[in-house]
Amino acid sequence: MIDGTAQAPGERFAADYPTLPESKWIDVPGNAAQGHWIPDEGIQLDLILKTLAKLDFDMSDVMAIGPFRDIANQVSTRSKKYPGLIAGTVYTSQGKQADVVVLVLGSAPDRPGARRWAASKPNLLNVAVSRAEHRLYVIGDRQAWSSLPYFKVLAAKLPRVDPR
Repeated sequence: MIDGTAQAPGERFAADYPTLPESKWIDVPGNAAQGHWIPDEGIQLDLILKTLAKLDFDMSDVMAIGPFRDIANQVSTRSKKYPGLIAGTVYTSQGKQADVVVLVLGSAPDRPGARRWAASKPNLLNVAVSRAEHRLYVIGDRQAWSSLPYFKVLAAKLPRVDPR
């Protein structure tokens, strides 16, 4: 309450973190991959986590997830630098919520079948998106993902940002 009036959770969040960018899709073309991990996507993840840490954001209110085990293994390593960070596969986040969710899409550029698998049912994307209470940052190759079922809708809803 401020001055005797109740404040909605979203309003409180915006007041506490006025400089936190709105939800967006950070478009990182997948040029080089280590399995399904795209190192350039990791750079963008690190920038987001660093920004949140500078804002004294409670890292237990941040979730970094991906659809593939290669991504989960990489995002989990960030928990050492950012204690409290929830990290893993999309499905390890099931039943949990976070103020900020960073969905790192990855997928080897030469393996479109993995992307098709991730988009074959709405479940994976629905679980990922529904974990975010205030902000959702998607990191991945928008061209490769946005033509796929369900991801097409996500691409239409989130503004694209080119980090270059």
